[in-house]
Amino acid sequence: MAGWADPALLQLTPEADAVLLAFQKVTESRLGPDGSYAPIVKWASKRDGAVARIAGLLHLATHPEDGWHKPIDAATMAAATTLSDYFTAHALDVFDTMSADPAHDAALTVLAQLVTGRLTQFTKRELFRMLRRADFPAIGDLDPALTLLEEHGWIRQQPPPPRTGRGGRPPSPRYETHPRIARGI
Repeated sequence: MAGWADPALLQLTPEADAVLLAFQKVTESRLGPDGSYAPIVKWASKRDGAVARIAGLLHLATHPEDGWHKPIDAATMAAATTLSDYFTAHALDVFDTMSADPAHDAALTVLAQLVTGRLTQFTKRELFRMLRRADFPAIGDLDPALTLLEEHGWIRQQPPPPRTGRGGRPPSPRYETHPRIARGI
């Protein structure tokens, strides 16, 4: 098949098509706001197409000599849906672990404040005064959120101004926001 210039069209048996349709209905029922796939809706909305491609690969692996002449059967489609269920469970765990980071939630809180205020720039101290003490009891609690927002390009720390005079507290770090924040995203 590596030397082929034209694509091969794989067909489904009516039974395999029914298996895929039932799988698509399950996916659709779980995509809603209260569904089990709500946390991974963008990922899960692509899983039906992935199942069809996996079924095609399984079919060609089973029939390497002439698979493109035979339709994909229901058993092969069912095997592909089983693999997809495994990958979906894994995706749910991975996305849950990624969002379990407290800095993630703190960064979303800070980002929401920046968007609400449509700020183009701010100091760390100014931001701290805008936020609830329940969310950020001390100014240092902002650091993980600010770091994460900077890593993702939403804010950029400005170089500190040159120090004049002796002693005193250093100036609060100043940040510039992404232009989309000032537009309310």
